[in-house]
Amino acid sequence: MDAFKVILPDNRTFAEYRGKLKALAGESLDVGVEQVGVREGIVRGHVVDYLLQQNPGKSVDDLLVRKAGANRCESITDLEADVLYRQRIAEDLEPREVVAVPAAAGGRAWHLEAVNVRAAWQQVGGPDAIDWGGIRVGQIDTGYTRHAAYGFPNASWIAQADCRTFEPFPITTPGVDPMPFGAVSKGHGTRIGATISGCFDLPDGFRYRGIAPKVPHVVVRITDSVAINTRQAEFIQALDYLVAEAKVSVINISLGMFPPQASPDVRNAMARARSAGVIVVCAAGNGVNEVVVPAALDTAIAVAGTTFQSLPWNGSSFGPQVAFSAPAAGIFRANPQRNGVGKDFADGGDGTSYATAITTGAAALWLLRWGPQIAAMYGPGSARVEAFRQAAMDTARRPPGWQPTPFGAGILDIGVLCTDAARALPTMSLVPVPWAIAATPGAIA
Repeated sequence: MDAFKVILPDNRTFAEYRGKLKALAGESLDVGVEQVGVREGIVRGHVVDYLLQQNPGKSVDDLLVRKAGANRCESITDLEADVLYRQRIAEDLEPREVVAVPAAAGGRAWHLEAVNVRAAWQQVGGPDAIDWGGIRVGQIDTGYTRHAAYGFPNASWIAQADCRTFEPFPITTPGVDPMPFGAVSKGHGTRIGATISGCFDLPDGFRYRGIAPKVPHVVVRITDSVAINTRQAEFIQALDYLVAEAKVSVINISLGMFPPQASPDVRNAMARARSAGVIVVCAAGNGVNEVVVPAALDTAIAVAGTTFQSLPWNGSSFGPQVAFSAPAAGIFRANPQRNGVGKDFADGGDGTSYATAITTGAAALWLLRWGPQIAAMYGPGSARVEAFRQAAMDTARRPPGWQPTPFGAGILDIGVLCTDAARALPTMSLVPVPWAIAATPGAIA
C-alpha cells in the first residue's frame, strides 16, 4: 500500500486530524499527516496498514474519513505523493507543529543523547578540543550561509577557499546559498551542515553542537531543491571534485532522485568515491516508501530516520537498502538568513537529511578515533567504507520491538562505535566488489 490523499473539511485543522489518527493508532507508531495543499494531506501507506491492524473489521474509509474526520480519501501511488509533496506552496500550509522534546529525553539536545555521542567525544579530547588532523567532510547541497553555528563572522571552519558551486545559475561566492526567493529548499545546506559541524554558545547558555564540532567542512552548491533529478550532471561534478581535489574523507548527501533510477554516470561517480575510500552517507528519503537515489545504491551508506521515542519516523523512506537509522524528527537546528550573519536557531527540523548529517559526523569521529587501526586493517580504499557500514550496524542500538529490515540494523550509537574496538573494527572478507568502477568521470561501466 503506497499512500492515501485525504481532503479535510474547512472546520478541521491538520493538527486536529493528526491527533485523531494518533488516538486510533496508540503509542507504538509515529503517526503523521503531510499537508500538501490548503485542505489536502497525505497519510503514508504503512500508517494505514497499522491502523487497520489495530482496528480489526474497519475499512480505510471507516478510519480516515468517519473516525478521523476527513471529507474523503483516495489511494495514490508513491510517485503521485512525491509530486504533491514537491509542489507544496508554503503559504498554503498550516504552521508546522513543533513538539517540545521532554528534558528527560534530552530536550534540545535529544538527538545527541539518542546517538550517545558524548561518549565518543570523550575519546578524542572532548567536544571543544578535537584535533581533526587531516579529516575533512564534504557536503553536496544548496550551499552554506554565513551563520554563527559555523563560527562566522570570525574564524569559521568552513573551508571557504575550497567550496564550489556547480549549477546553471549565476555564481557569486563559491558554495554560498543565496537563498533566492521561490527556491524550494533555500537554506537547507545550512540547517544540515550545522548539524554536522556546528558549534555556538546561545545567549541562554545552551551550547549548540553538531556531531563533529568544528570539523573542516567543504560545501558544494548544486541545487535550490533537495530533489535533484535534473541536477545529475552537477551532482557528478561535485562528487568527483570532493573526492579527487578537495580530498575529503566523508561526504554528506541529503538530497535525492525519485523515482529512484540511477544513470550509469551517477553509479560510476559513486563507485569512484567508494574506490577512493570516501564514505558517502545518503538520506533514505522523505514522504515515499522507496529509498531514493543515491541512497539506494550499494556504494552508499543509506540512513533512515527515527523520533525521540526511538520509533521509526513516520516521514522516512525505508527498505532493504537502509543500513541503520538515526534521529530525523524535531531536531534543534540553525536557521539560515539571506544577508549578514545568522544567529537564530529553532526546533522542529524534520527529515532523513538530519539523520544523514548525524551519520556523517559519526563517520568523521570513527575515522579520527581509530585512525591508525583503520589504516592498518583496511588501507585507503573501499574496504574502510564497508568497515564503517558494518561497524555502525554492529554497534547500533536496538529498541524493544525494532524491525531490522525496513529501518536497518538499529539506531546509530556513536559512543559504542568509538569505544568498542571489537565491533568498531570488523574483520573484512577479501571478496570481489559487486560493482564496476569507471576509470574516468563520465565513463560507463
